[in-house]
Amino acid sequence: MTLRIHSLMECSTVNGPGWRAVIWTQGCSLQCPGCWNPQTHNPLFGFERKVPEIVEWFAKLSRKNPVEGLTISGGEPMEQAPAILELLHQLKAADPALSFGLFSGYSERELYSTDWLAIRNYLDFAVLGRYNPRRPGTNAMVSSTNQTLHLYTSRYSRADFAEQSVEIQIDDTGLTQITGFPILGSPVLD
Repeated sequence: MTLRIHSLMECSTVNGPGWRAVIWTQGCSLQCPGCWNPQTHNPLFGFERKVPEIVEWFAKLSRKNPVEGLTISGGEPMEQAPAILELLHQLKAADPALSFGLFSGYSERELYSTDWLAIRNYLDFAVLGRYNPRRPGTNAMVSSTNQTLHLYTSRYSRADFAEQSVEIQIDDTGLTQITGFPILGSPVLD
């Protein structure tokens, strides 16, 4: 089973509690106006990785960084639900202490399916709901007020989620990644 990926980040502090790895999936049919990640919409872009390759990537980075968990964003992760489910299953089997979070533009009611229920059983938290630039949000983890932070386990409380901020990382090859919650809009790099 493979997952189409837009980008990977080894360590982030703005995509959930603690130090987290982040996977941005590629492909989103929702295409919310004003989306901060429009480059993730086309399902033909990005790259494919087999689930065991992603598990190995995560294992390697966990050996060098104190990673608490994984956050999956997009694109729209739920458009690849079977692969997401398999990834969470394999990661949890490898390390039962891992924390998992997910961002989806779908509401929980829209997601209600067998795949969603199985995925939700692995999640500690999820942010659900379409992004709406006319309803900017300032609460932790939500970009617009119609989105909701759901806590599915007792591992975290709302106090564990930091206020909104943006993180910029530049690796040794010059790859620049910007992630987080731009309260004043998307930053523009020249």
